[in-house]
Amino acid sequence: MNKDNKFQWWNPLRWFDMIVQAVGAIFRGILELFGIFSDPPPMQHENIQVADVESAEKTAREQQAAIDHFNREMTPAQIVHVYCRATEADRKVMDLSKLSVEQQDWLLRLSDGDLVMLGASGEAACGRSVKALKVMVSKREMKAAEIEKAPEILSTPEPMTEDEKWEFIRERYNELLYSLSVANPNPKFTPSDRPTVH
Repeated sequence: MNKDNKFQWWNPLRWFDMIVQAVGAIFRGILELFGIFSDPPPMQHENIQVADVESAEKTAREQQAAIDHFNREMTPAQIVHVYCRATEADRKVMDLSKLSVEQQDWLLRLSDGDLVMLGASGEAACGRSVKALKVMVSKREMKAAEIEKAPEILSTPEPMTEDEKWEFIRERYNELLYSLSVANPNPKFTPSDRPTVH
């Protein structure tokens, strides 16, 4: 018998522990009898069928096969272009094994600004850059990307009536001048205890 499991009759702490456990068991039985205390319900598990597991496995295999096929078909220029256009989180999980060690080292050392410029320059510039191991952007492609953006349409304000014009002039005049002889050094602040022009 293990020495730790043996009851030590000479140890008062063992006697005290046994008494506390007995009293706790009695109170627990009384509380359970009146329905005040009950054991927690067992955890409910999701009812997963074998077909669900097989379907999930099949989907995962198909996705991985598609990713592997896509990675095999990509050229180094495409890999660099996708890497430059990806988010920081996506870059961490990208497979760069088709690039040489020098190319991977060059690509991973690029700054965020270089990545943005390369991504905007297109695949051809990415291909030239990865071969030369230096950033070679295409200004023509970058300008074309800027031109393709939807132009911002500015709304023209409605013309002001004569009364609105005079009201605007009056407010601006009162804002700029404390009084008729002193200029306002802070035009955004208009003291309330000064005379105004009407």
